[in-house]
Amino acid sequence: MTPGGCRVAANRAHPSRTGILRTMPPFQRRDITVPARVRFAPSPTGNLHVGGARTALFSWLVARHTGGVYVLRLEDTDLERSTPESEAQILRSLEWLGLDWDEGPYRQSERSDVYLRSIDRLKAAGVVYAAWETEQELEIQREQARQNRRAPVVRGRRDWTEDQIAGFVAEGRRPAWRFAVDLAGRTVIDDYVRGEVTFEHTAIEDFVVARSDDTPTYNLAAAIDDLEMGITHVIRGEDHLSNTPKQMMVIRALGGTTPEYAHIPLILGPDKKRLSKRHGAASVEDLRAAGFVQPAVLNALALLGWSFDDKTTMFTVGELIEKFSVARISKSPAIFDLKKLEVLNGRYLRMMSTDEFTDVLLEHLERTGFFDGKDAAARDLARESVPAVKRKLTTLADYDPLAGWLFRPLEIEPEAWATLAGDVRRSIQAIGGGLARLELLEAFTLDAIKDALQDQLHILGEDARGFLEPQRIALTGQRVSTGIYESLLLAGREEAVARYRHTLGRLAEIWVA
Repeated sequence: MTPGGCRVAANRAHPSRTGILRTMPPFQRRDITVPARVRFAPSPTGNLHVGGARTALFSWLVARHTGGVYVLRLEDTDLERSTPESEAQILRSLEWLGLDWDEGPYRQSERSDVYLRSIDRLKAAGVVYAAWETEQELEIQREQARQNRRAPVVRGRRDWTEDQIAGFVAEGRRPAWRFAVDLAGRTVIDDYVRGEVTFEHTAIEDFVVARSDDTPTYNLAAAIDDLEMGITHVIRGEDHLSNTPKQMMVIRALGGTTPEYAHIPLILGPDKKRLSKRHGAASVEDLRAAGFVQPAVLNALALLGWSFDDKTTMFTVGELIEKFSVARISKSPAIFDLKKLEVLNGRYLRMMSTDEFTDVLLEHLERTGFFDGKDAAARDLARESVPAVKRKLTTLADYDPLAGWLFRPLEIEPEAWATLAGDVRRSIQAIGGGLARLELLEAFTLDAIKDALQDQLHILGEDARGFLEPQRIALTGQRVSTGIYESLLLAGREEAVARYRHTLGRLAEIWVA
């Protein structure tokens, strides 16, 4: 049994109406084979992170694979932390991922009447009770349980006298409403991923369904929404597993049928610790800003805890819909490795047609402000640079370090300058020889540039790196850039000559000194 009071059993079992367990055959992985009404229900209190995006994708794939319905619900009952900015960010991320929804977005903040009616029904059914305890009194109860080595499970008093209640009211105290958990019972979840999970009710506190200001808690609102919206299957992270029996109790108390559940594994970083910002881009918008493209991110999310086989890592959206199965979701934690995503992203970039690559590159540069302050010619130059960068980029964000020099005045990086200044005479000879050949070219074409510099390299008797690296630094100011021949063509004769001369002038100052 886990510390939370749940037991994952080897055999499936199901409680009868008398509460006696009826043993069933050993658990076998199964799939969802009926049209499923699923929901993705994020809280708009921050960005859509990798874990939430994975849940959104798995739910969407179940809906599309089964011919069901995908419902988007925003659980914004935390009014202090929920913001319109976070909601807009979540919607942008889902749209970028291509996870379109069939219904919604519903907002819990707009469904207060639904929750109040449900609370009244629970009161009328006698399954909830007024809890007058203060937080201080509850903490004393928890501490006593801890001292007795019991789980700090809260039970409210139900034997207040009328005079005591009148005193509470007089002092301005208002009760919360707690669900009266049947201590003799247990809740069994026949989970698609984890198998049979049993929760003993003695380990579940009388959970609050309505706060003292009548606002619903998460467990009430989520349960009511699943019931009212006809959700048949809930796919969510295993960190929600302890909430599930509470939500099932609420739904059953209202006479409803509970959804079926699939609790998917946690996501860890390469260090096997809970995924966080320290592991790199943690949200969908972080990944997008870092230059990852949608197909790569979608594939990486799909493979966080699911696989079709032991070798396939690239799927079209249609293939994911066709092949996805909850029966193939792993119980083990998934590892999110940004470096593996970079490799996958590079493969997708190289697979794109030139037109596709140009479109995603220019969109990325526009969105990230690369063109701010630049004229229309800058966009044309970026288009012209595509053949020189397409096979070199791992992410779209690599464009600036690789080709950004084209759009800026020459600035030689300290490390690159140290390379030239380490042997001034040799650098002057290499750059001066290259400049002389470039100035004499009749046609400034890629082939002519390459032939001229290759010829000069042989004349000087230099190795390729010893001759071409100074050319690269003189032109770009960097040791790593687009290919030197393509770079010269992109810069044009006039700009290239000016940069060579500037670099030679700086080297001459050192030589004379």
